[in-house]
Amino acid sequence: MRKLYSLLSISLIVLFVASSCSDKDLPIVDKPNEESNDNKHVNDWIYENMVTSYYWTNDIPKKPDFSLKPDLFFESLLSNKDRSKDGYRFSWIDEDSDSSESPVSATNSNDIGFEYIRVTHENSNIEYFLVLYPKKGSDAYSKGVNRGRFITAVNGKEITNNNSATILSGTEDKTLTMADFIYDTKTKEYNLTRGEDITIQIEKDFAEKPVYMDSVYTNFGDKKIGYMVYNFFANGETVDSHEYDELLMETLARIKAKGATEMILDLRYNGGGPVSTAIALASALVKDRSTKDVLAKAEYNDLLQREYKENHYFIDKIKFGRKEIPVPALNLPRLYVLVSRYSASASEFIINGLKPYMDVILIGETTYGKNVGSWNISDKDDPKNNWSLQPITVKFYNSEGKSDFSNGFTPDFGVDEFETLRLVEFGNTEDPLLSIAINQITGNALQTRSLGTPKVATQPNMFKVEGSNSIMKDRRRFEMYDDVRNRE
Repeated sequence: MRKLYSLLSISLIVLFVASSCSDKDLPIVDKPNEESNDNKHVNDWIYENMVTSYYWTNDIPKKPDFSLKPDLFFESLLSNKDRSKDGYRFSWIDEDSDSSESPVSATNSNDIGFEYIRVTHENSNIEYFLVLYPKKGSDAYSKGVNRGRFITAVNGKEITNNNSATILSGTEDKTLTMADFIYDTKTKEYNLTRGEDITIQIEKDFAEKPVYMDSVYTNFGDKKIGYMVYNFFANGETVDSHEYDELLMETLARIKAKGATEMILDLRYNGGGPVSTAIALASALVKDRSTKDVLAKAEYNDLLQREYKENHYFIDKIKFGRKEIPVPALNLPRLYVLVSRYSASASEFIINGLKPYMDVILIGETTYGKNVGSWNISDKDDPKNNWSLQPITVKFYNSEGKSDFSNGFTPDFGVDEFETLRLVEFGNTEDPLLSIAINQITGNALQTRSLGTPKVATQPNMFKVEGSNSIMKDRRRFEMYDDVRNRE
């Protein structure tokens, strides 16, 4: 699970908006009977915040049942529109406000140290874990639990349909039995071969950095191609820090200084994060940047729309306190973005916002499809209330008024990186997504091997388990946090 970064409580915002609007602005609702019930205090608080902040406030039922438990009461207020294409509820509630107040913190406790997908055997309940990438700085990273490697057992136990959700949990060390695709020069095939056992420590308090790697390719004639793997959006380790924003801007400035004239942005595992960082990244990439140009338009419910500015503009610096971080201008002619079903919210915000200003070429799979954002609501001063809300509060459009990606963006070049279940390291030009991007830039197909493309022998046949892996375990990873308005 990755928690991304903490948002401020909007209690003051709620008070401000409520005080500036009359009762006729709120939906008409029958108040609950005065008879006491254990849930009334919290449910009143939930109701007041939902009618004030919820994007679909007009869909809140006219006669909600205030006697329900708070989580069920919250669910009863949600609109049918508040669902992803796979049926997941975007808005959520959590009873432990201490843990959910910081849903976008880059720091996570009891972290296994790598991201993975589940792979199942045909006609069997046996599963493997395929490593998407190890988190840099983790014990797993230092021990060689690398991207593309398989884990076939944990602490000597086979991974099955029954234990795959829990076998990596807990705080004790884990011994992982590894396997790799090894190339056989005789058969000209890759065969999955058992490897060594690796014992790793669970990370007790681990902070993952969002910029995973960057490079500039200079071996393609006169083309200099920038490449950056960006795995999630975050300002910093804490709500008030901006070290990750600084890292992002320094990385982009370095790519520019190396003379990159084309750019490949790898967002295939990027589920989102704060809008402020998305604005800064888009501002660095856009062609002919002007701070007078609109990147995105924000639409709130009728009540909040009167209080908040509609437009988000491109920026040339990130401002916080007395400090400023310059935003480099790469001034790209076009942008190539590597995407997958895990590319969501703030990643899609960038794609949508840049499309009116430059060609944005998508390579990979159809993206997740989330054009709405949220912020966190809690009341730390109320000892009777330990609940935290994360309702959808805003919908984003680009400068042309388009927001039609609730079903995701369809790639210009469709490719499934899991077709053979053989993954290569980020930056390796054998990566099918990266290879297509470079080919489009240079006009020359890459020859990954002089022997041609080898076959991958996956016997018995193995298949990816759809929608079930480490990234999707914490669906809050796919939030788009409206931290710009939440801090105004």
